[in-house]
Order: sequence, then C-alpha cells, then structure tokens
Amino acid sequence: MNLVISHLNADFDCLGSLAAAARLYPGAQLCFPGSQEKNLRDFSARHPELLPPLVRAKEVDLAAVTCLIVVDCQQASRIGRFAELLERPELTLHVYDHHPRSADSLQASGGLIRPAGATATIMTGLLRERGLEPTAAEATLLLLGIHEDTGRLLFPTTTPEDYRAAAWLLERGARLHLAD
Repeated sequence: MNLVISHLNADFDCLGSLAAAARLYPGAQLCFPGSQEKNLRDFSARHPELLPPLVRAKEVDLAAVTCLIVVDCQQASRIGRFAELLERPELTLHVYDHHPRSADSLQASGGLIRPAGATATIMTGLLRERGLEPTAAEATLLLLGIHEDTGRLLFPTTTPEDYRAAAWLLERGARLHLAD
C-alpha cells in the first residue's frame, strides 16, 4: 500500500500537497501523522467537502505500507509513529519538500526536493508536467498551501514558480476567496 503523510502539526501546505499526491499516486491512503494547526482544523470544519479522503494515523496498518510518500517534510523526527517504517529495508521512500536538505534529511529513492515558496508549488508543477488536471477543490487546497507558506506571495522566499503555480491553479477553478 502507498501511504502519503506530512509532518506533525500540519498546515495548509501539507493539506494541498497531500491532495496533489493523491493524484500522483492513485489509490494511496492519505494521513496526517498528528495534529493540525488551528486554522487548518477550522477550515476543515467549515469546508469538509473540499478535503480529500483521509485516514486516521492509528487506523493505518503499518505492516501493509510498501511505499511511504512524505510531503512538506524530510525529517524522521517530524512524522510521528510513521518513523518506525523507515527501519524497514524493503520500504520505498519518496519525499517532496521545498525546505533545504540538512544532515538529518531522509534518504529517499524518489520524490523531489527543491527550493520554492511551498511544497504545494512543487506538487502543482508535477501535476502540470504530467498532464493531471486538479479538481477545483484540489486546486483550492494547493493554492491555500501556496498562499500560507509564501505569506500571500509576499515572503522573500517566494519564487516566480510560486506565482506561475498560483495562476495555473486559478485557471483550474481554485477559489481564491477561501484564502483568508
């Protein structure tokens, strides 16, 4: 089974990246390894129709996981109980992240780590490259991730790629007014 997770105390970048990973890995289970930030919990309560199907961390059968996909994170210390999967030599590990590599970065066999304002930007680029059209809900979640991690495209870490990704998502029905 393919399992997509993010980091503990998940934010909108995690949620948008999870939604995109579901398109890149059809049939994968999506899971937050721990809690979510308050603004994400509040949004989820107001807009449950936009959320991709998620499983609870305690409901995941770790023995069934053959490929672990980690988004918006590359440290074992930030993925909760799923870190124990990393000890299995037969596990396939893919990591997608916009943060710089560090000494404690996971050693993955796949995925993509490169500078961008948000992991959602990287995931949007992959959808676009592969000709995978996001639904309006997925586009909205990705745009929310970009907006949050780039400070509404104003942080100094914002890249031209972030702007291109945001424009592409708007063209696919992202609901910008939900990025409040």
